[in-house]
Amino acid sequence: MVERLRGFRDFYPEEQEIRSEIFRIMKESCRQFGFREIDAPSVESVELFANKSGMEIMNQMFSFSDKGGRDVTLIPEFTPTLSRMVAARKDLVKPLKWFSIEKFWRYEEPQSGRQREFYQLNADIIGSESYLADAEVISLGGYVLRRLEIAGYSRIRLSSRVLIDRLIEKMLPGKKQDVYYILDRWSKISPNDRDSFMEEKGLDKDAVLSFTNGNILNGLEDQELQNLYSIIDYVKSSVGASIEIDLKIVRGIAYYTGCVFEASDTEDKFRAILGGGRYDSVIAQLGGENTPATGFAMGDAVLENILKAKGLWNRKKEPQVFLAPVDLPGRSFAVKVASEIRSLGIRVDLNVTERGISKQLDYASKMGYEYAAILGENEAKKGSISLKNMLTGQQMEIELRNIKQLLDIIK
Repeated sequence: MVERLRGFRDFYPEEQEIRSEIFRIMKESCRQFGFREIDAPSVESVELFANKSGMEIMNQMFSFSDKGGRDVTLIPEFTPTLSRMVAARKDLVKPLKWFSIEKFWRYEEPQSGRQREFYQLNADIIGSESYLADAEVISLGGYVLRRLEIAGYSRIRLSSRVLIDRLIEKMLPGKKQDVYYILDRWSKISPNDRDSFMEEKGLDKDAVLSFTNGNILNGLEDQELQNLYSIIDYVKSSVGASIEIDLKIVRGIAYYTGCVFEASDTEDKFRAILGGGRYDSVIAQLGGENTPATGFAMGDAVLENILKAKGLWNRKKEPQVFLAPVDLPGRSFAVKVASEIRSLGIRVDLNVTERGISKQLDYASKMGYEYAAILGENEAKKGSISLKNMLTGQQMEIELRNIKQLLDIIK
């Protein structure tokens, strides 16, 4: 038997239904914030990601030469694609508020919260240089967490590359690359490894610690810092999220230019739930106009981990009814009944086998249907259905002309 490739996942119906519900909540949340949905190709030119995504992502791409001899890749992230789309249209009225849920591919070591193929919500505001755009996009991220019922288990941390650059120039001049490296990996490596790296690179330990514990911000008068405080006030007022400044948040992707942020679980058991920031130069690099932009991405793998850990993965399914015809007249009647019930927005599963009624009901029970409608010649003549509660065994008769009663029964 051919086995599934490592780092890839199969989604059987019971899993896909939950994932689809989570995606529905994401899409609904984005629309409530005025974002519009877009879609894009799954394959792009390798050139699009060169010098924009950073070497780490470049080394993880599923790239190949197509039949035309072009170097192409399965998309590893969305920002370069989004920027290409914006650069290609001079007539777009800005600011743009766009979102998408796409599938992405990265050839990296599979582990908890990290797969080689994954889904990701991307939400971006393009065309505003104001901190208000950062605040709104972070608020959307916080709103999605709230809708998924994990806001109480998560926190948002933010910083700014502009601010960090100024502080490095003041405290550790000429050490920008090394400081970014140690800040980004501070919680990922041991204290001994931190000390060894700082000693090797000639970094003043007390100066670095003032970044990691935030003391460097005490008494600091800086407009970028004031913008971060304003973002915090905005997000708390908008969605009541837990949010704070943390200069260890620098984000590894090369194109970030300003405010950067992450949301993670409060116990730090998992990878970041979402992450993003400002990328004001990417669209111009792709031939477009100088266009400020900010956004975030939320992957499904880490989200699944934290939802399962908090007992929130199994979500209420849409109401549905199984139709069990017992004879030929019942089958013909069942088609009409199915149409009437579906018109109410209720999902209907109509038997498509030659099984008898007992086996049909056994199937309905195993599939988790709460209700089954038994339909035979008598029901067809009376124009009614015999509705059975699969949990209690109780049955009731509903006339087809009063089928809207199902909306009160099935909730």
